[in-house]
Amino acid sequence: ELNQKNEKKSKEVDNDEKEEEDDEDDEEGMKEGEEDRTIFVGNLPGAITRKELARLFADCGKVTSTRIRSVAVKGVKLPKEQAGNQNLMRKVCANTNLVDEDSKKTVNGYVVFADTKSVQEALKLNNMKEPNSGLHIRVDSSKPTYDNKRSVFVGNLPYGIMEEQLRKHFGEACGGVDNIENVRIVRDNETMKCKGFAYVLFKSRDIVAEALRLHGSTCAKREIRVQVCGRRYKGARGNEDDNTGGRNANRYEGRRATEGATKRILNKMKGKREISSKATLLPHKKRKTHSERNAAAKSGKKSGVSRRDAAQTKVNKRVKKIEKRIRTGMGKTKR
Repeated sequence: ELNQKNEKKSKEVDNDEKEEEDDEDDEEGMKEGEEDRTIFVGNLPGAITRKELARLFADCGKVTSTRIRSVAVKGVKLPKEQAGNQNLMRKVCANTNLVDEDSKKTVNGYVVFADTKSVQEALKLNNMKEPNSGLHIRVDSSKPTYDNKRSVFVGNLPYGIMEEQLRKHFGEACGGVDNIENVRIVRDNETMKCKGFAYVLFKSRDIVAEALRLHGSTCAKREIRVQVCGRRYKGARGNEDDNTGGRNANRYEGRRATEGATKRILNKMKGKREISSKATLLPHKKRKTHSERNAAAKSGKKSGVSRRDAAQTKVNKRVKKIEKRIRTGMGKTKR
């Protein structure tokens, strides 16, 4: 009965939306040989169809296929034999218009051309305004490479932030939106809501310095964090010499915000020759053994206590001892 209802609803949608249900391509994967002929299109309006997406890039060359992805759906109950099939659930929701616009009002898409020359022409349309919505669309290759030196990390963002809000906020302080190459908001795969951080890529490295001045500014009623981007690798307990190639070998953790404090500590330790001059990571702090902790407790030294506080604590103990001797009678013989 549920299948009959879904089939009845899917007949009501137009042929263009029905093609989206018949698309068997995976969201992340693509057919062999399509990668070099495929472009990624982001920040598209939620109401766009596959035919409208193809018409946007018709002047760049022959379009063989298009796909709509990253649609925020409300969810629908599936039959028992299809329980847990998230791809089918998304397709049914998309074709029956069960879209959650409160979570995300934009979608992403992929356009596949007949030849690679059309891709270069399509990339020139980056930051073009979509005719119906006026949104600045992001046009990039299917697997783009990010330039850390031209990017900034933006943190403490609300879940409902939109690309246009960030573009406007940084455009006002960085000489206009034309200086921004693209805005990438990192979203949850299930809810399509913002995870709280994003990346802004500029056309020039010089603009990054102006963007960093927006650290602590207010965007979408939140005080945002703006930091430079860098790469962070993780090894066995942060040991940079771990090149074993096993599960503890250095592996890329993702694009993270680098802290200037780490560089200052490294330079200070290199100056004191505590670490190698070629070191790029802070050494792992060795954990004290049980005997070492007991020895430290007997000597009165406490971890995390400055020398001044330790000396003052020692003086206070001495003063209390003298005051006690005065009260009990200093110099008197005990009976």
